[in-house]
Amino acid sequence: MAFQTRLNGDSTPYRPSFLTAARHLYHEGTITPMASSQAPTSKNLLDLYPILKFYRGFTVTMMGMIPYAGVSFLTWGFLRSHFLAPSTTGRPKATPLADLAFGALSGAIAQTASYPFEVTRRRMQVGGISRPDRWLRWGETVNAIWQSSGWRGFYVGLSIGYLKIIPMTAVSYAVWQSGKRILNV
Repeated sequence: MAFQTRLNGDSTPYRPSFLTAARHLYHEGTITPMASSQAPTSKNLLDLYPILKFYRGFTVTMMGMIPYAGVSFLTWGFLRSHFLAPSTTGRPKATPLADLAFGALSGAIAQTASYPFEVTRRRMQVGGISRPDRWLRWGETVNAIWQSSGWRGFYVGLSIGYLKIIPMTAVSYAVWQSGKRILNV
């Protein structure tokens, strides 16, 4: 829905509903027969199973979760072990403010490490507009980003991503640690 930017004849922005956008995506690139008695002869997987169009970039999303989660937890553990003095019980004694700060920094570093996957996924998802007849592969998507913008192309929009991820991760870690303190775990 966010990618559709065409204008109506009266120059008002076109704002499709969720169902309109889903219907458009489902039918994009569909081959229509020349005569009603002819069936399309395409062996394209997206023509045979149009529901797959909703899963463009899914593998990139799954692979991007690994560096994001790994870097986030690694950074979290490193910051806690190096900046919190151990308490008498042997566990680091943290405050909610420290949990928020460590969570924010963990989220920023993890977002930076995994953002190229996000950009690749986004390009694969909107690839149906430029190439509705086929599934864009990882290699050609990464190559297209590299050819057009170099390494910086993999970080386009990262600052906006920080606005979402940093507070989300900070609050997640702070709530997790607060829950552990309340439950004495």
